[in-house]
Amino acid sequence: MRLIKKLKALLNRLSVQLVLLVLIIIAMMEFVSVSVLIADLLKNLNINTNHEIVKLFLIKIVVINVSMLLLFVIIVLLVSRVFKKINSYAFYSCTTGLPNKNYMMNNLLKEIATNGSFAALISLDMDDFKAVNDTLGHLAGDELLKQAGERFEQVLGEGDCVCHIGGDEFLFFVKSVKNKHETEMFAKRIMERFSQPFYIENQKVDYVTASLGIALMPKDGIDFQTLFNCSDDAMYMAKRLGKSNFVFYEKNMNFHLYEDTIRKKEIKQGIRQKEFKVFYQPKYSTNGEFVGGEALARWIKEDGTVLPPSAFIEFAERNGLIVAITDLIVDEVCKDSLTWIQDKKEVIISINITSEHITNRDLIEKLIQKISNYGVPTCYIEFEITESMVIEDFQKAVENIARLKSFGIRVSMDDFGTGYSSLNYLKRLPIDILKIDKTFVDTINQDEKDRVLLKNIINIAHGFHLQVIAEGIETAEQLFILKDMGCDMFQGYYFGKPMNKKEFEEKFL
Repeated sequence: MRLIKKLKALLNRLSVQLVLLVLIIIAMMEFVSVSVLIADLLKNLNINTNHEIVKLFLIKIVVINVSMLLLFVIIVLLVSRVFKKINSYAFYSCTTGLPNKNYMMNNLLKEIATNGSFAALISLDMDDFKAVNDTLGHLAGDELLKQAGERFEQVLGEGDCVCHIGGDEFLFFVKSVKNKHETEMFAKRIMERFSQPFYIENQKVDYVTASLGIALMPKDGIDFQTLFNCSDDAMYMAKRLGKSNFVFYEKNMNFHLYEDTIRKKEIKQGIRQKEFKVFYQPKYSTNGEFVGGEALARWIKEDGTVLPPSAFIEFAERNGLIVAITDLIVDEVCKDSLTWIQDKKEVIISINITSEHITNRDLIEKLIQKISNYGVPTCYIEFEITESMVIEDFQKAVENIARLKSFGIRVSMDDFGTGYSSLNYLKRLPIDILKIDKTFVDTINQDEKDRVLLKNIINIAHGFHLQVIAEGIETAEQLFILKDMGCDMFQGYYFGKPMNKKEFEEKFL
């Protein structure tokens, strides 16, 4: 039994090609031995080998043996090719052609275990790759991964390896670096591969970046699993710090990642229990009339604690939870709007939607369908977007905004002046309202340049047939200056803080 186990272990260590070569040699030796045995047999039987019948018999024996040998060689070569193909599928990514997770586990693991000297393991996860699949399709996503893999191979040094371990995740084992500084330079070279846009089916994709986590050997570990866990933790920390970044592993990262895991779990639970509620902030026109409100999300936890958007919005966006929160807000606004409509109260409510919505037709259609299912006239609903959202895919944003408007839903651009502020956006985006950011309003009574800038923004917006609303009004002086500039609507603490439905109804309806 022990002998059989040893033989199995030996066979597992031998390559398929070597085993097949041994089989061919054995077959050739068998052919030679059979031929020798036949010749000896004829000799012992005193049969004349020069006899015509005997010659014919020997020739047939030789032909049969050669034919069998050739057939065996052909079978062996075919089997070898099949095994080679199987090996390719088993150890290389069908998408990128790079070594895959199986290769990593079977080869990289051993290499790290025997390396011993300074090296780095780098985990890479693409940022905003999902947007490619959502907007251009999964085939386009595969093509981007393939192009990225080709770019990654360009940065490799002698002895380095890059693996495609699945989805938009890659792993680099880097032996060509000698210290942390050289590792940092290597990471920057990887990041530079994303500075040039990808072109997929004649579509320019320039918003995909990468987050890198780096574990150093032997500082962070000397075995594969430890290094992989460390590099993975560092990669998630890079995403947590704002994406398009690289981070070296530090021991206290585990605590922060644990905090994030707990926070994500709490938000998911809050979504299930519908703890995210709507607070409304009023809007007024230039003649002092109440014209509607903005729906702002608040997280009201089981213990009654009320958390503002700053406590969860950015985190929810990073972790793919913001769409579910937005759905809850839209549901609540639609229910409230129906109540007000039944009470003969006309209230236009604006709702903030995400960059995922504005670049994804399916999500836009779901919003439209949701409003339709509630039976709310679309003239009472307005969606707010920001400048930075449309940058991800400007053409998609234009198409999706036009789709919303075709159903009678108005769209406003929030936080204008804090992002790219391109006048080309104002000209091409089919929006209805321009919302001036609070940062300009804060200093309007102190900074002459801000006043000049705001006056021109309002004039340009009116020239494009857009209404203008200023947010963050806190004093009568700010209101007076903006009215004098021709601003159309106003919002801020001067009129009212965000409040729950009951208080909003009591004060303004």
